[in-house]
Amino acid sequence: MGLPDEQLRKLIDHIFVSHLDSEMDCESCGCQLECLAEKVAGGASLSDLLPEVEAHLRCCSDCREEWQALLCILRAERDGSLSTPKN
Repeated sequence: MGLPDEQLRKLIDHIFVSHLDSEMDCESCGCQLECLAEKVAGGASLSDLLPEVEAHLRCCSDCREEWQALLCILRAERDGSLSTPKN
């Protein structure tokens, strides 16, 4: 059985309010992803660098997907498993 209507409504309200209370929006987050991903791929901790971005990534699946893809590419470049074509 699913959640009763009242509990479901409270859960949905909490999700939206939590996301709206965040000072980080998708545009602000996106502007910082590349620089942060390079640092994290090099061993830094995202929570130490910019916890607001980490919190936004927990709430936003679109930004999280972009983050994960970028981080995977950078890590693959660093460890040599991703080679770039030479002209």
